[in-house]
Amino acid sequence: MSEFMLVREYLLSRLGATDACNGLTIIESERRHRCEMSYGYVHLIWIIDFGDGSVVVSVPVNSAEDIKLFIRNNIEKIGITDDLFISPLKKLADSEAKRLFNKESCRCFSDLVFACDDKTIARSNANVKTERLIDKRFECSEDIGFPDHCLPNGIVYGVIENDKIVSLAHAHKTGEYQDIVADIGVETSKDFRKRGYARESVNSVARHVINNGGESVYKCSPTNTASIHTALSAGYKTYGKSLIFSVVPE
Repeated sequence: MSEFMLVREYLLSRLGATDACNGLTIIESERRHRCEMSYGYVHLIWIIDFGDGSVVVSVPVNSAEDIKLFIRNNIEKIGITDDLFISPLKKLADSEAKRLFNKESCRCFSDLVFACDDKTIARSNANVKTERLIDKRFECSEDIGFPDHCLPNGIVYGVIENDKIVSLAHAHKTGEYQDIVADIGVETSKDFRKRGYARESVNSVARHVINNGGESVYKCSPTNTASIHTALSAGYKTYGKSLIFSVVPE
């Protein structure tokens, strides 16, 4: 996959990998033992299907052999977003969480992955004004939260109405490629949806890094049709799929 090479490098870095060959690669990484910045979770098992024939699986160092065996035997037959793959792997992940962190179960995140760059990003909508947010002089609408970890130097853009933030997008502070790959998070107040606000907030964050030679990545649930529409309307292209089993450490 020649497109979105910065996104690929970024995702591989977070998996603890340096490259991915065609087919399945399983990596034992120390990263699976510690919290990810911005999230507060330990991503215990992280799988990315890059959509080009390469699938990278990142597991803890010295992880249980039955986890790796299940993945090798089933990933090509089933696919990582199918419940026939997710449910039995979650049971194995729960056992690993118990062994490593004394946690009874993992949280599961199944996502579609999108990417964009200077060639694909959509034009800005002149009818929707966004503003870069570098402090908290505006309050958020009650049903969205401000990404405090992005202040003061992170990348946050939002739509302001009646002196309140009604939609915002930000680039997660991940500690990896964060100045050249925007890993997007977005929220819009329920009373201000279907107005293009989310699309324009996402577009503004992405354009912030793209104008400096970067790229952007966007992830959302396969069942979140509104979020998928936001990504596609902002110029993101389908890039792959992701499956994460996470625990919150003590």
